[in-house]
Amino acid sequence: MSSQATLKSPLFAPARPLRMERVRSLALRAAAAAILAALVLAGWSVRHGAHYASGKGLGYALGVVGGLLMLGLLLYPLRKRFRFMQQWGALKHWFRFHMVGGVLGPLLVLFHSNFKVGSFNAAVALSSMLLVVASGLIGRFLYRKIHHGLYGSHANLKELEQALAQQLEAIEPVLRSMPPVKQEVERFAALVSQRPAGRGARAAQFLLLGTRRRLAARNLRRKLAACAGAEDHGMLASRASLDALLETLDSALQAAQLRAQFSTYERLFSLWHVVHIPFLCMLVLTATVHVVAVHAY
Repeated sequence: MSSQATLKSPLFAPARPLRMERVRSLALRAAAAAILAALVLAGWSVRHGAHYASGKGLGYALGVVGGLLMLGLLLYPLRKRFRFMQQWGALKHWFRFHMVGGVLGPLLVLFHSNFKVGSFNAAVALSSMLLVVASGLIGRFLYRKIHHGLYGSHANLKELEQALAQQLEAIEPVLRSMPPVKQEVERFAALVSQRPAGRGARAAQFLLLGTRRRLAARNLRRKLAACAGAEDHGMLASRASLDALLETLDSALQAAQLRAQFSTYERLFSLWHVVHIPFLCMLVLTATVHVVAVHAY
């Protein structure tokens, strides 16, 4: 394929869908940051303003609703395991409730407590709740690494290998016409295919692979800019074409990284399950003791 034909291929079309996705992602992050800032300010006001008491009125209602939401967290694992619950709606909706309740429930309980710890049993219940929240956030991160989106199906290694092969096939014409770019992609591909000897070295490779991918993407941007200035690739001078090509190349690097890390993420997610369920049961137990103690004494 000639350089001119390569440059006119759809691969170099402006990446409008990718840009729109990026804009939407930035907007969601900005909204999340604004909500987090508002919650921090509200928490500071509640802690220092004594607007309500935790044992009555609004404070008591916040505790009841938050406690019920956290109790409802048990419904998702029960829905997955008991046959008589299999017809009670799609599993993804239960998982969505599990995710929302796992954040909203503890948040309401924190406001219920005025961000203060009173009795010993309240301190134990609060510590258990924060432990479950931290565990849930870690689980959410691991879940996304081995599933198609937050509510999608479980991915598998064969699918990732096919996706990587498609990505490499899509950029093959580019790699042939731009040797410096090809060298950088091949260098990263060789890096992710390595299996270092020793657990420490493998752990270091797993943890540093994302940083190395970002460095490779930076090198690709620099080499693409150099190619754009060359006479044979004058059509790459437009910013839209450069961005579209860089998006395609970065997608290939991400596919290679995920392929290399997938098995480790699966093992980590399995280990996380072993820990998270006992944490959740401990939360229910300590919260129950706290409720009984409050109403009994």
